[in-house]
This record gives sequence, structure tokens and C-alpha cells, in this order.
Amino acid sequence: MIGNFNEEAQTILNNAKKEMIGLGHPYIGTEHLLLAILNSDSNICDRLSEYGLEYDNFKSELCKVVGTTDKKNEVFLYTPLLRKVIQNAIIDSKENNDGEVTSEHLFFAMLEEGEGIAIRLIIGMGIDIEDIYDDFSSSLIKKSKKNKKKKLLIYDLGVDLTSEAKNNLLDPVIGRDKEVKRVMEILCRRTKNNPILIGDAGVGKTAIVEELSRLIVNDEVPKVLCDKKIISLDMATMVAGTKYRGEFEERMKKVIKEIEDNDDIILFIDEIHTLVGAGGAEGAIDASNILKPALARGKIRCIGATTTEEYKKFIEKDSALERRFQKIFVNEPSIGETKNILMKIKNIYERYHNVIIDNDMIDYIINLSEKYIFDRNRPDKEIDILDEVASRVGLRGCTSDNEIRDIKREICKLNKDKNSFIIDNNIDKAYSLRKKETELMSRLNDIELLSRNNKNKILLDDIASVISNRTGVPIYEIISNSGNIDDMKNSLKDIIVGEDKAIDNLMDITKRIRCGYNDRCYSLLFVGSSGVGKSRLAKEYANILVGADNLIRMDMSEYSDSTAVNKILGSSPGYIGYDDNKNILEEIRNKPNSVLLLDEIDKAHPNVINLFYQILEEGKIKNSKGREVRFNNVVVIMTSNIGFEKNGIGFNKKTDGSVISSLKGYFNTAFINRIDNIIVFDRLDDTSIKCIIRKRLEYIRDKYKDINIDINDNVIDEIVNKCEFYEFGARRIDKIISKDIENFIIDGVIRGDKDIYIDSIVKKNITS
Repeated sequence: MIGNFNEEAQTILNNAKKEMIGLGHPYIGTEHLLLAILNSDSNICDRLSEYGLEYDNFKSELCKVVGTTDKKNEVFLYTPLLRKVIQNAIIDSKENNDGEVTSEHLFFAMLEEGEGIAIRLIIGMGIDIEDIYDDFSSSLIKKSKKNKKKKLLIYDLGVDLTSEAKNNLLDPVIGRDKEVKRVMEILCRRTKNNPILIGDAGVGKTAIVEELSRLIVNDEVPKVLCDKKIISLDMATMVAGTKYRGEFEERMKKVIKEIEDNDDIILFIDEIHTLVGAGGAEGAIDASNILKPALARGKIRCIGATTTEEYKKFIEKDSALERRFQKIFVNEPSIGETKNILMKIKNIYERYHNVIIDNDMIDYIINLSEKYIFDRNRPDKEIDILDEVASRVGLRGCTSDNEIRDIKREICKLNKDKNSFIIDNNIDKAYSLRKKETELMSRLNDIELLSRNNKNKILLDDIASVISNRTGVPIYEIISNSGNIDDMKNSLKDIIVGEDKAIDNLMDITKRIRCGYNDRCYSLLFVGSSGVGKSRLAKEYANILVGADNLIRMDMSEYSDSTAVNKILGSSPGYIGYDDNKNILEEIRNKPNSVLLLDEIDKAHPNVINLFYQILEEGKIKNSKGREVRFNNVVVIMTSNIGFEKNGIGFNKKTDGSVISSLKGYFNTAFINRIDNIIVFDRLDDTSIKCIIRKRLEYIRDKYKDINIDINDNVIDEIVNKCEFYEFGARRIDKIISKDIENFIIDGVIRGDKDIYIDSIVKKNITS
């Protein structure tokens, strides 16, 4: 408790104990406190002496009325009344924002109680206690008002935006003159003068309020708003520390009272939807219901900001709260407006990061952000990329800084050694060190001059690297428009045998994808018999185009019932799994540059097919929570064997028209027309199947490279006959090789054979 008292008050409390000991009283009461005050150097003594109250006459009166003893007490106790006086003194100091309890607080708290031995003795001495009370209460009230004006609770809980604007701590705001003017118009109204900014996250709602703060500081606002202060209040800070029921309501009411008493304050609440429910424990009211009466009376001005979704979810439902505010919709700036913003703020980032940002780099930042970043809004995402790229490039200057620091250390060491040689009268060595010191000084000047003049310049590679880190898109995909299509084609033809025509068609589409002209997702339908390599080509293509981690595969046989749409969009509100974010759309949102493989699309339910028709048509879709997922950089590959289920139908004899006719028998025409390209796979012939078998056998040899494996060419013919490729394609090849060849090799390895010769999968010869 003593820690809340200033040094003078602590001395008085200690002296009160000494007075009690000196008089031999059994407790410390208000009379001993008054004796200690009258015996101190406090200015209270001079003021009380004017009323005829001094240490000597009061002590004489105390001894005459109460008496004294010679008893020595080992335990020192405060009377209940004195304890109450001390507690009231602490409360008074807090309410007056005095910081510490003074002797004046202690004396006034004793007067306020109006009872006790000290008060009775003063009255018994014929002194007018009312005059003393009026004198001290008047001085404390004046001091209280002065302190309250100095420091308000709202300044501890909020941020003064006008003060930050005055200190040039806020970034300039570009292109929001219309919205700022609208905010000023609403604030200048006589009633309902509370604007609320509504818009998506990152469009610049808070920046509008910051711009208003800057205009107030520069005196560029109407007379009504001159000399106003905008205080940004954080609801999390308001709630923090309010452990017991009623504490939050008390704090909220105090803040509102402060704003009402100080009409120069404009309250700004970012994320104003957090008012609803804030502090509302069981049996308590939330912040919005505490704020509504003040807004209705028009005693305070309040600016709110929230997103469209949260406005509808929280504010719009409370009609009483909604009508207190005037809506201002803040739309996302256009690409041209975003460029204008970045052009005008780039010099701030150039100075801060000590880099050079060319104008064409601004264009790259905007274009690449638009292409690869979909979960953020303009201009927030472009400014973030600009800042991060500038930070990355600015770090390159650390190399020259380290070199400068090392040279300075070496010069300092040489200087010390040189002075030592001079003291020892070793002039030759001192001269040698002086020469080295001069060379280092010259080098240091050159590096410092070069560091000042040659700032690091932001390059396209830097922008691509930052966007790649954020989105997972490979850097080469971002930088290169066309890429090496020939290498990709050769690589796929080396892996997928016998489907050169299908791969050629796929590469023609890839050229358009790489050039970046897609404003929606590209869609492909691979049609062919089972085992010709449709899924394998899709996986290898995804691995080369976007990387294996960015292949998203859906087995459409799992989406064959009418409720399967919920597996993709998410469960409807109120159903189990609504809060579960683990679905395909969430995966695509996290991997915006990916390949989506819809394996066996013909097995999906018509509702699911209609859903993908919408995706292919619009290039985007909303999940069950209303969050938009865009497919701009997603390649959708579907596989099907519709029309080729029966054995004996040669794909090489089917025309594109007959394939489409077969597909129209299953899918509706609109869905077929929405697919960008239908690629028909040829049936595997003898040459292709043998080539596949050779590649598999070569893989086996590489797998067991420590053993000399020799396989007769007859084995290839036997596998061709056994795999029944006319019906199953290449599907059975791996199974036959694993069973009839690899198992035999493993047996040889167990026996310790170094040479294995296989001339038939029916009869195997072993050479050790």
C-alpha cells in the first residue's frame, strides 16, 4: 500500500506511528495522523495555522482529553476509521489522475469522514471545521479538473491519429478524395453525424480516416472540424483486464463520458462489428448497447469501419445500431487508380529501403499481383508486394555495410599499433603502418561513395521471387511467358508412349496458358480407352507445368450421389462440417496455380457436373461461407472413356465428330461447349506396347544396378501376349513384370547371385 504514496505521505504515516508510541496509545488513529501532518514541512501546516490549528495546541488538547501512558506497544494497529481514511485517499488520487497519494489527500479524506477523535478535538478547540473543508475541497477540485484535462482514459486505450499525422507518421492517401469529402459531410451534420465505412479488407477504409486526420492537422477541413482530434479505439484493449462483472461497462461508460465532456474528440472504431458482443458476459450488456444511447443523443461523433460481410452479419441485424450510422461504401480501386497510388508512394519506400524502383517495376507488381494473388484486394496486395520486394533488395546493401565496418576496425587497429611504434621510437614500422592506413582510408572512401551513389535496383526476378514465396507458383512460371515448350513436349513424349498426337494438342494449349492471356481456367477433356495413359499424362503434365505438389486429384466416383456438391462447396450453415475448411476449394485457394484432375468425370453426379460447368463458365465460385475462389490459373483436366468401353473399337478409327456425339449422349451440350479442348487418345499398338515394356524393364535394371541382369528379347513378346493390351491397355504390364520377373530377381538376390539371366517368363535360367 505504501508504494502508492509519495515520499512526504510515507513520512507522515511513519511519524503517525511515532506519535502513537510517544503518547503510549494502543493504536494509530486519525489524531496521530493529524499530529504527524501538523509536525511536517507540508504547506498544509501554514494553511491550518491560519485557522488556529497548530501542532503544539492540538497535542496539548489531545493529551488533556485522551491522556497519555508509559506503556510500550510491540504491535502497531490502525483503527478502522484510519484505514478507511487511507483507502479513500487512494481512491481520490486515482479519480483525480494524480498518480500518487499526497498529505493533502490524507487530510481531506479525514475531513470527508467527518468523525473520529481528530475531528472532535478540532471542533472542541472552537475551530470552524466547515471552513477548512471548503478550503481544501476547492483546491482539490481545481487540481482534479486540471489533471483530467491533461490525461484522459481514452488516450491510454486508443491511438491519437491527428498526433501521428502531425508527426508525419502516416502514409499519404491517394485517390480517396470523394470518400474523405463524404465523411466530412456526415461529421458536419447536426444529427446522425456518424459515418461508417463499408468495404472489403484492404481497400483503404482506415487510410481514409488517416487522410482526414492529416487534413485536420493541415487546417484543410470545414470550421466545424477544425482542431478536432481523431482517436482510434481498439476494442481488444478496452476489454483487456476487465476480469469482474461490471468493470468493462464502467470503463466503456467512462470513455463515452470523456468524449461527451471533450467535444474536440472524434471516436474512430476500426472493425466496429466487434462492438456487438464485446464485454457481454452473462447478465451484462455489450459495448454496442452502451454506445447506442450516446449516439442517439448526438453527444459524440463516431466513425466506424467494417467489411460488407460483417456489416450484414452484425450491424444490419441490430436496426437500432444501424440507423445511428450513415453508410459510405468504399470500393476497390481500379488497376489504373492502383498504379497512380503506387507511383506516388514509391519514393517513400525508396527512401526507407534505400533502393531504386523504376516505373516499369510498378507495372510488373500490379500485373503479377492481379494474375497470381486472388485472396487480397487492391491496393493492399500491391503495396505489400512493393514493401516486401524493396525490403529484400535493400538487404543486399548489408554486404557493403559489413565491408565498411571491417575496414574501420582494421584502420582503428593500425592506428593503435602505429602509435605504439611511435612511442617505442620505431619510425620505420610506424611509417609502414601509416602507409597501409592511408590505403585503407582511400578504399573506405571509395566504398562509401559507391554505396551512396549505387543504390540497389529492384528487378523482375525480385518481384517474381516474392510472389513465388507467397503463392507457391514457380519463379520460372512467373518470369517466362512462353517457357521451353519443346523441352516439355519431348519430356512428355519420352514418358508417355504412343500418344504423340495428344501431347502435341496439349502443348498447343500450353502455349496460350504460358502467354498469360487466360482470364478464366483452361479446361481439357482426355478421352480414350482404359490404360492408354490419360491420368498418367495429366499427372506428368502437372509435374512439369506447376510441380507435383500443385496437382489436385479428385476421383469422381466418390462424387456420384446428389449430396456430393457439399464435399466441394462445404456443408451448409447448421450442418455438421460447416466449420471444416478441408475441402477442394480451400486447397485451390491455397494453391492458385495448380492442375485439377477430375478422374473419370462421367461417374460424377449431374449436380457435380453442373457445378463444374459454372466454374468453367465464370472462372470462379463461392463456397458455403460466401468466400470467392478463383480458378484463373487453374488448368482443369478431365478424363473419361465414354464411347470406348466395348472391346474391339479402334480409337484410331474414331473421328472427332463421333467422339463428341458419344459425349453428348452423356453430358449436356452447354458443358461440352465450355470445354476448351477435347483430346482423343489413340489405342496402343504393338510398337507402342513394346516400347513401354522396354522402359519398364530398363527401370528394373536400374533398380537392381548391383546385379548383372540379362533379359532375352523373347520375354518382351511374352509380356505383350500376356498383358492383353487390346482390352486393358498398359495397365497389366507392371503387374506381370512384378510377378514374373521382379520376384524372380529378388529370389536371386536372396541367394546371393551376381548374374541373372532370364530368357522366358515361363522358364527362367540363372547364371551365377
